[in-house]
Order: sequence, then structure tokens, then C-alpha cells
Amino acid sequence: MNQRIDGLKDKVILITGGTSGIGLASAQVAAANGAKVICADLSNSQKSLPEGCEFQALDVADWQATEALAQDILARYGRIDGLVTSAGVSALGDVESLDLQEWDKVLKVNLTGSMLSVRALAPHMKQRKTGSIVTIASINGMLGNPANLAYCSSKGGVLQMMRSMASDLGQYGVRVNAISPGLIDTPMTSMLESGPARQSFVKQHLLGRAGNPLEVGRVAAFLLSDLSSFVTGANIPVDGGFSAAKVIEVAEIQ
Repeated sequence: MNQRIDGLKDKVILITGGTSGIGLASAQVAAANGAKVICADLSNSQKSLPEGCEFQALDVADWQATEALAQDILARYGRIDGLVTSAGVSALGDVESLDLQEWDKVLKVNLTGSMLSVRALAPHMKQRKTGSIVTIASINGMLGNPANLAYCSSKGGVLQMMRSMASDLGQYGVRVNAISPGLIDTPMTSMLESGPARQSFVKQHLLGRAGNPLEVGRVAAFLLSDLSSFVTGANIPVDGGFSAAKVIEVAEIQ
């Protein structure tokens, strides 16, 4: 992978949800640029992870397990330089139809899980007065989306959580940022592989296509690197222009 990003060599990076989709892509880019990457996930869906990556089992909603993993990494490597919180789940349904157990699960993984990962690493990063945290949010946390109540709510929470944590941790030299992807071709969006729903969604992206996980992973790697040393509290949409404008066919306004 020839995608050079300076300022990552020898950094120790923890990525939750790191064995698929955006998490795996972030791991690939970081490792290709010299970082040591720990890919934490419920299971390893990859036969082999990229060179420079290792797998560790983790349920991000389990505080004791998250804290134990952080301590294990610190014991083996002596530090953790960066974190990407990419573990996530989704459940379709509106305020009336959404199963309440599904609501709890989505919030527990997407929002609470992200918070617990930061909670486990924050004391160490504060002590070292350095560190970069990247939360994977979504354009669905910025804009409403029908029948997607739990996911939109969780990602909106992630964005506000990021801003609050950036406010708390900035004085210690710890940076916290978010990425809000548009439609990215990952296992989570596999239900939109084809058909009218995909065509309608893709049409709203100004670039007229879905994104590739690596296009998000490169931005995550930049935020993890020293190149972004003066960036914190920022939400970066990687959405092909979805959040910039509403696409209207010329025929509709003539």
C-alpha cells in the first residue's frame, strides 16, 4: 500500500472494530506507515491481518474488558499513542417500530463503547501530555434519516461526546476529532449493495458514488499522525459531498 503519511512511524495505535470496514482500512493505512496497530473486535473476520497489526478480542461495551486490554497494551508496549473508535452496529426502525432491545444495543456499542475506550486511555494520554483520539461518527449523526432512529441518535451523541472530550483533554495535549462518513461500501452497508435504495442514496452524494473504506482510513491515519498536531474538536465529513448540498435534478426546477 503506497499511501505515505508522515508522523505515524512507531506509534502504538488501538483500533476498535479493527477487523472489518473502516476500522480495518484505518489499520491498513496506519500499519503501512510504520505504526504498530492493535485491532480489537468481537472476532477476527480476517484470515490474516496486515503486517504490523495484531488481533485482540474485545466487547467495547464491557468496561472491565476494555480497561484490561488497555493495561495489557501498556504493559507490552509502554504507551498508546492513538485510538480509533470504529466498532459499531445498526438497527432499522422509527420511534414506534424500533425494538427497545435494539435501541439499547446500538447506543451501548456505538456511544457508550466509544466513551469507554477513551475512558480507558485518557489517564495515560494525559500523563504523557500527548495522544490522538479519532471517533468514527456518521453523516447520520449530522442529518436525519428515516427509520434509522437508533443509529442516528448514537452517532449524533458521538459527535457531541467528541466535542466535550476535546474540551476536557485539550489542556493536556490530547487531541480528539471525529470523521463522519457518507455511504461507504462496508459489511454494515451491505444491504445497500444494489437496487433503488442504493441508487437513491448514492444520488445524494455530489461525487455520484459510494466511498471506499480506505478513503476514510486515510483521513483517520492523518488525524492519528503528527501532521494534524493543531487539529482538535473537529468533525471531518468524508461523504462525497452528501452533507454539503441537496442534489436536485435540473428537470425538477425548470
